[in-house]
Amino acid sequence: MKTTLLSIALFLCGISMNAQAQKVTFVGEVRDSLNNKIQFANVMALDTAKNTIVSFAVTDQQGFFRLSLEKNKAYNLKVSFVGFKSFEAPIKGMDTKDAPLLIKLNPDTRMVEGVEVVHEMPVVVSGDTITYKTDAFTEGTERKLEDVLEKLPGFEVDDNGEVKVQGKKVDKVLVEGKEFFEGDTKMATKNLPANAVDKVQVLQDYNEVSPMQGLGTDERLALNIQLKEDKKNIVFGDIEAGAGPEERFLGEINAFYYNPKTTLNLIAGANNIGDQTFTVNDFFRFNGGFMSLGRSSGSNLRISADNIGIPTATKDNAISIDTRLAALNFNHNPSSKWKHSGFFIGSMADNSLGSVSQRTYIRQDGDNQEVLTSNSRVENSSGMLKLKSRFTPNADLQIDYSVLGKMSDLSNVNTQLSQFTNFDNNITAGTTQQPFSLDQQLQAFYAPTVLDVFSFQITHQYRRQDPFYDLLTTQRPFITLVPTGDAANYNLLQAKEVFTRKQESVLNYYRILNKTNHINFKVGNSYTSQTLTSGLSQRRPGAADLEFGDPALNNDVDYSFSDIYFGIGYKTKLGKLTLGPGLNLHRYSISNTQLGVREELKKTLLLPQLYAKYAFRGSHSLTLNYSINAEFTDVQNMASGLVVQNYNTLFQGNQQLENSWYHSVNLNYFNFDMYNFTNIYGSISYQRRYDGITNAIQFAGLERINSPLNIGVANEMLMGSMSFDKRFDGFRINFRANISESTNNNLVSDIATENTSFTQNYRFTFDTNIFKKFNVQLMYSKIFNEYNGNAIRNKFETDRPAIEIDWRFLKGFRLEVDYEYNKYVGRNSGVSQSYDLMNADLTYHKPKSKWEFKLAALNLLNTTSIRQDSFSESLISTFEYFIQKRFFMFTVKYDL
Repeated sequence: MKTTLLSIALFLCGISMNAQAQKVTFVGEVRDSLNNKIQFANVMALDTAKNTIVSFAVTDQQGFFRLSLEKNKAYNLKVSFVGFKSFEAPIKGMDTKDAPLLIKLNPDTRMVEGVEVVHEMPVVVSGDTITYKTDAFTEGTERKLEDVLEKLPGFEVDDNGEVKVQGKKVDKVLVEGKEFFEGDTKMATKNLPANAVDKVQVLQDYNEVSPMQGLGTDERLALNIQLKEDKKNIVFGDIEAGAGPEERFLGEINAFYYNPKTTLNLIAGANNIGDQTFTVNDFFRFNGGFMSLGRSSGSNLRISADNIGIPTATKDNAISIDTRLAALNFNHNPSSKWKHSGFFIGSMADNSLGSVSQRTYIRQDGDNQEVLTSNSRVENSSGMLKLKSRFTPNADLQIDYSVLGKMSDLSNVNTQLSQFTNFDNNITAGTTQQPFSLDQQLQAFYAPTVLDVFSFQITHQYRRQDPFYDLLTTQRPFITLVPTGDAANYNLLQAKEVFTRKQESVLNYYRILNKTNHINFKVGNSYTSQTLTSGLSQRRPGAADLEFGDPALNNDVDYSFSDIYFGIGYKTKLGKLTLGPGLNLHRYSISNTQLGVREELKKTLLLPQLYAKYAFRGSHSLTLNYSINAEFTDVQNMASGLVVQNYNTLFQGNQQLENSWYHSVNLNYFNFDMYNFTNIYGSISYQRRYDGITNAIQFAGLERINSPLNIGVANEMLMGSMSFDKRFDGFRINFRANISESTNNNLVSDIATENTSFTQNYRFTFDTNIFKKFNVQLMYSKIFNEYNGNAIRNKFETDRPAIEIDWRFLKGFRLEVDYEYNKYVGRNSGVSQSYDLMNADLTYHKPKSKWEFKLAALNLLNTTSIRQDSFSESLISTFEYFIQKRFFMFTVKYDL
């Protein structure tokens, strides 16, 4: 199969390259009437018969452009730029690289209601905003927003819906200037229909508060999706329903309504085929725009996550995935002064996972090899509600109030078989929890003069976590530490409850000294109080539960954290160089009380920051961010009573823990050349952490106790990534590399241990479009994972060639096939596996019809499992995950 598909791909690519060879490069130069070079002018070659765009370009910094045209064919050439009269002339396709055509544009002073007359151009650059006319880049076969964005130069969309433009991550998505589910990129890219998109605006250095524009150094990036006129003031979207053998089903509805005052977005669906618009990880990732205020000053209190112990099901690790989703987002502007917005998201899931893992424990003595067979059923029901109001009485004042409530019901029932050389243990473990949180935020922005800007923010969070762990084993667990009574099976019940109340506030004052300099003063505070209680008991059939009263097996902890800080920052622009140094002075007061003992810590830290950016030109820059940061831990790492984490691991906190602090350096390079559509970016991040909080691991036979401590040796992490993307007329090439190396020190059985991890991921992509009918994408990935710890070394390699074919034939038929082959080899473990995955869709969509019919085959080759590996401070694992078997679906879609 893989040989046949590769032969087809190479044949089609050969046709594409041959077609490319029949074209010539038409080069020109655009200047104004005073002979000045014009950058960002739009140049279009139009088909003389159809009057459609055949090729287009944007002039570079020197005013040059190039078009790929068919040799000797006649075209109409059109050149446009804001403020100038358009230039039009007939041309013939010929190679002009040696003698570029000189075009001069004359000023155009025509105005309509104070706005210059502008023709509909593929790309318009205006200050920090770049606007793309999508029809100039798309083919009309795109389904969702992600398909549109992938066709735009400099855009990338990954499988999780994260968007990058010129290598920079997009922080927020707007539709018609309104936030789409709080600007979440995944919700927008996976659900907005492609046929509704007219233009995509890239908003650089985005800030929704006008007076704050340009005052920060975070360089936020946003996209604003402009809709086609026929999609406004009506309901649009799509409805899809499908079914297949073995009770497979799918039902989805996406409905949207936009007018100047009110917008409504509805996304709802249910399926059991693994399509997940919203996962449990998305639920906990979705913060509704609430961020830690102290983090920008170099300080952070890390609070433990709510979903610990709940695995996430994906198509790469799950046997079955059954999900439900209902999401509603609204924006309403009753007047020019008031804006109201919000969303509700409710989701349910019932997933099954299965795996066999070979685990190597990082220890020198004893049996360190385990085979663990695991089957899990993971269920969750989650809901969140966000409401926000904004009052803007005038251009100088803005007040926002937001509230976000989140609650969920999570459970994971896991049956396992643990096998060591001379030891088997049958395990049934259940994890349940119902976390709840309520966040509130009040913000005010005031600019009494054009030179003075004030901002004030205050947040409050209430949070409850109540994980409960039910462990049933055939072998007596933790023999030397937990005094369990005799039983045929041993059933431990671990209860824990954590309450968190957190309040933060910060006042910023910006003084604008001139056009290139401003100074910032801030004062803020953060106060967190937490309580933690836990208890361990043994369930005994036919008798009352045995409560363990030993203080070493229980916790009752009160914890408080206070941070008062003052900061000063300065931002200046020296030609092409922008500098932003800053200093933050923190005064900390931390206390925890347990077992009648109160521990207190008071300290003062001065944390510097530096931002530097050199702009070679608008889309070519080098940016440096350096800071010293302090990170503190929460009550769960402080509680000294033992807590059962899993069938062979106990956790014991450390009441004497202090903060870690670290140097952080980030260097980012961006270069997007619109003249030849070449996009290059790279980044290097380095972190050196002192007094890092890591676990000391004590093995007791085949069981272990993890206890955090401040390690005296520095831990380091170095990460690098790069991407090269080049578009030609008819094909595109892309190369990406991601490299990460980390060194972590800990104690294993009182012996200092250095653990290192070195991962490399390389991918090359060749994408071509042949005669507008065939789209072929060839990919090859090479992955290296190397783990070393305590004289134990494991190295894993994966080779992954892949191909995607999109073939449009007859009138309205479309065949899409994706295939990948994986060869996984464990160099030291002796584990290896080869497997391939293939999916196919056959679609019929009559031109201009609202109906679409699709026959889908998923996992066509009926692959049963795939391979992955992982590394922790005490364990190296290679997993065989079982996945969904082959199935077929027939679906019908109707466009609203």
